[in-house]
Amino acid sequence: MDLVQFHLSIPCRDLDATQRWYVEGLGCIAGRRSEQALILELGGHQLVAQCLPPGRLEPEQPGIYPRHFGLVFATAQAWQELLQRARARGLRFGVEPNCRFAGELLEHHTFFLIDPGGNWLEFKHYLDAEAALGRWECPQVGDAALR
Repeated sequence: MDLVQFHLSIPCRDLDATQRWYVEGLGCIAGRRSEQALILELGGHQLVAQCLPPGRLEPEQPGIYPRHFGLVFATAQAWQELLQRARARGLRFGVEPNCRFAGELLEHHTFFLIDPGGNWLEFKHYLDAEAALGRWECPQVGDAALR
């Protein structure tokens, strides 16, 4: 199968603030922009920030569920570099960095950021790369403490 890009469209309240947050904050690359939308490159994938129509505000999600998106890093170093960048740029953390399932096959390090539009992003690194999509013998998915 040819390599494909994932595409995700997210709501945004302010295109300028969104562009600054993703480009200056996360280090994304800005693509095309109109008065209503902005294309961004996030980890090699296409993220499109779509302005909400005037007068329509979506309530801010109170936690990581029911939805969030993000990146799974292949190396702990890349994860740590983004964490340091987020802290240096003063980005808003929804969940501070932590280790889930310590000592288990699903062990991974994770943190959550909240963008200017209220979207939750998760960034994680699994000690065992197979745990990202495999390890069917382990039934855990998600974080019960954050539900």
